[in-house]
Amino acid sequence: MVKYMASSKIIDFFHSVGEAIFNVRKLSSKLKRKKGERFQKTQQEIPQMLKNFLEQHHAGWPEYVMLKTQIAIVALFVLAAIYVMMSPAYEVIFLAALLVLSAYALYLALTQLKRAFRRDYPAYRSFVFMCVATVWVFTLTLRYLPIKFSFESIWLALVPALVVICFVLAAFIGFRLRYGRDYTYGVVEDVGRGRAVVRVSYDICSNVKHGSYVVESLAKVKKGDIVKVKIERPMLGLGGAKVKAILGKAK
Repeated sequence: MVKYMASSKIIDFFHSVGEAIFNVRKLSSKLKRKKGERFQKTQQEIPQMLKNFLEQHHAGWPEYVMLKTQIAIVALFVLAAIYVMMSPAYEVIFLAALLVLSAYALYLALTQLKRAFRRDYPAYRSFVFMCVATVWVFTLTLRYLPIKFSFESIWLALVPALVVICFVLAAFIGFRLRYGRDYTYGVVEDVGRGRAVVRVSYDICSNVKHGSYVVESLAKVKKGDIVKVKIERPMLGLGGAKVKAILGKAK
């Protein structure tokens, strides 16, 4: 009897220890989940002054992140162009500003763009890296390549500009060949008589602007379905692609 009671106490002890460990792990997992949710919520907040504007244009947090990225890239190009034409007296200030903007663009590419565009994240990351690299090639080539303009050697003076142009063209063509496609994804908002209203988010791979489009439906779909949508891309892609028809449900 004594032996049975001792054995029972030992079993109860290990049971209590196991339950305590399980509760600690459960609490830790819950705290991590709540922390992650708070972090995600903080990262996906849109300033109030932009929230109404984005909602009116059927845009959300991904478009807001892309807007910030585009502003940073445009600011980089403008600053680089000014720096190339300015006197050397402001060299340190301009270089510091270029470094800060480059770091910010890369930060967005490695963090917020990754969460905003999970499906096609490698394309967005490559696009930002390509733009930052182009800015620095442009800056270093036109500012520091030891070739001065003169009428006697006018063709030699054009070498820096040709280097930049060739780099930009090669980067653009390489990006389009690697990530370009003739379809995008959207959400069906309404259906009727062989046509549907599809809401499409910004898509860098197909060069489609976000918005709602009335398109032909080549497959049976219903409201709320995530679908694959055919697009028509112009030769240079400067005006953006046109959304044409629903091909079917996305896998």
